[in-house]
Amino acid sequence: MGHRLAQSPSLYLRQHAENPVDWHPWGPEPFEEARRRDVPVFLSIGYAACHWCHVMAGESFADEETAAVLNSRFVAVKVDREEHPDVDDAYMAATQTLTGQGGWPMSVFTLPDGRVFHAGTYFPPLRRGRVPAFREVLDAVHAAWTQRRQEVEDSAEKIAQALGAQRRQQSQIALSPVLGDEDADGGTAASLESASDEWVEDALATLAGEEDTVHGGFGAAPKFPPSPLLGFLLEESFWRSRLTHEQDEIAGELAVRTLEAMGRSALFDQLDGGFARYATDRAWMVPHFEKMLADNAQLLGHLARLSVHPAASAAQRRRAEHRARATIGWLRRRMVTAEGLLASSLDADTVDEQGRHVEGGTYLFSDAEIVDAARTAGLGMDQARRLATLSRGAPPEGGHVDVTTGRTLHFSAPLSAEDQQDWEAVAAELLRRRDSRPQPSRDEKVVASWNATAVRSLAEAAMLWGEEEPLHLAEELAESLWGLYVQHGGSGVSGVARVSYGGCTDGRPGTVADHAEVASACFALSSATGRRSWLDRGVAVLRATLASFTRQGEQGWEVLENLDDDGLLTAAQAGPSLAGPLDGPEPSAVACLAGALQTAEALEVPLELRATDLLHHVRLVAAKAPTVAGASLVVARRAARRSPALRMLAADVEDARQVRRTAALAGIPVEPVELPADAPAGGLQLSVCLNAPSAMVCLPPVGTVEEALEAISPAGRT
Repeated sequence: MGHRLAQSPSLYLRQHAENPVDWHPWGPEPFEEARRRDVPVFLSIGYAACHWCHVMAGESFADEETAAVLNSRFVAVKVDREEHPDVDDAYMAATQTLTGQGGWPMSVFTLPDGRVFHAGTYFPPLRRGRVPAFREVLDAVHAAWTQRRQEVEDSAEKIAQALGAQRRQQSQIALSPVLGDEDADGGTAASLESASDEWVEDALATLAGEEDTVHGGFGAAPKFPPSPLLGFLLEESFWRSRLTHEQDEIAGELAVRTLEAMGRSALFDQLDGGFARYATDRAWMVPHFEKMLADNAQLLGHLARLSVHPAASAAQRRRAEHRARATIGWLRRRMVTAEGLLASSLDADTVDEQGRHVEGGTYLFSDAEIVDAARTAGLGMDQARRLATLSRGAPPEGGHVDVTTGRTLHFSAPLSAEDQQDWEAVAAELLRRRDSRPQPSRDEKVVASWNATAVRSLAEAAMLWGEEEPLHLAEELAESLWGLYVQHGGSGVSGVARVSYGGCTDGRPGTVADHAEVASACFALSSATGRRSWLDRGVAVLRATLASFTRQGEQGWEVLENLDDDGLLTAAQAGPSLAGPLDGPEPSAVACLAGALQTAEALEVPLELRATDLLHHVRLVAAKAPTVAGASLVVARRAARRSPALRMLAADVEDARQVRRTAALAGIPVEPVELPADAPAGGLQLSVCLNAPSAMVCLPPVGTVEEALEAISPAGRT
């Protein structure tokens, strides 16, 4: 039955090619087939590394009787959410509206025109409490379709209108001035331009109230890395510490405690580096084991920044550097494809010798195994037993734990210097043993935005550490990304593709976030290398992005999330897919574009659209929901400092390293200039260029980085 999926480049689709379900890939054809047969469409949306996707596949989609019902009463469509993030966004919004929650696998029922009338996530084969069995759902949907068609169509229309209104409202709060954004003279309010201190204070107060003061991070289980927010906290802390001359200010404390707790927990791979997707518990003790490039590309940059950050102690900086370097090592060893780019994920499950999917099966160790590995590594019995005691992980299934139970590697507190030395001695042996086990599969899909984020983080790590090796990796990735993904037309760059497999893209344009992140990666490399060519590339991509994804609407600017939906998503949400301003695990599309625009402004690139045109939501969101506004707050605060850039007029190698290190900490681009390697020492001349419309000026050069920073007014001050 799965012949349509068997040759798909998507690993997720190929995982279902042997199902007896007559799957179709996403596109207009299955919806036309549903119209011809007069049946609903069943959309199953997921991704290759998803544990519960595997579970539902084994329980329901591999079942002959269930497949027969699906095939006779529905047209079934499989969607790889990483290939089609716009499809995932639209139908996730519908699922959350109908059920109050979301997740994958997503199970959505639509009319033949794509409008939703019923949705859920994972459905078990048998009823579990209030959760109906999947067959019950299929029967109920079929009964509604055949017996209450008008109700179904009316419901689909109401849902589509509600989704469209929600999408437009979210877009408008980002792109349209809100009440009070105009001053007495009718101009742009200073409050939006300066991202006032009041917003940030309110945001930090809210975050302090939401912090898990026992285990770190924010909120309850399941607990995700707050990656976009961490960038804001670290940058804000750097500037605040310059004003207060204190390490223990709230932004820095929140960032340090969160990254420390995550870094010593089972969320972080204590043997090989890299972070798992999220934790199922508050203590970060039991991860959902898939390892995603999207998360690690962001967290790498945050750890590198923490490794030199004034808010961290010397020990915390050492640990952050170790974890950042371990994550780079994991990327090199496990994630680089044959084409020189980074694959999207490692699976949550391991398929054992019996063909069973075992969640986290590769990663678990019993106390007995830790002791034996420690003895093999040369530690004494007392040291070995102590290490087993220090690692207080848990089995994914819960239940009784003894010395033979496989558990996660998790440390509830930082290790002492002696214990850390012992652990490093045994970690190599544990990794050797782990590598001999069956390994999780890798999704070879290469996603443009995630690779671009990794490039930016590697470039920043190179600036922060003053090292060439991470910069070489960043440039290698960026050159491969540019050569494969950036599309050219008659007048230059025309767009950026989203995904590739085996060195081939499918021709579909990427999202606005793909475009914006590629531009930002180029800007980061321009700062790190001093080469103008990377700046020119970033500007070319950004101009193409504005030409394709932005337009003047009735309420002002509109930003489209995607360019190609075959009309199905337009029907599903009663309008186009407009980019949203709120962060999820990744920065929002609006924040991505605003960030690229702000950096371009700082580097004196004239563009019709400005970053602050996209940030009207910050006032409304920062205090109430700062965890979804972190990426926008970063951009707003940079604009508040009048979009500064650093211009090196003269510098030796060591001077340039110090300038770039401080620039990466402060979130300030460095204008591209290639300095001679034999420049004489002691001759730094550094100018600050302020590039907001109200302050287009380059200040007289100074002789130290500190003097240059003093010339930049902190946010909210003149």
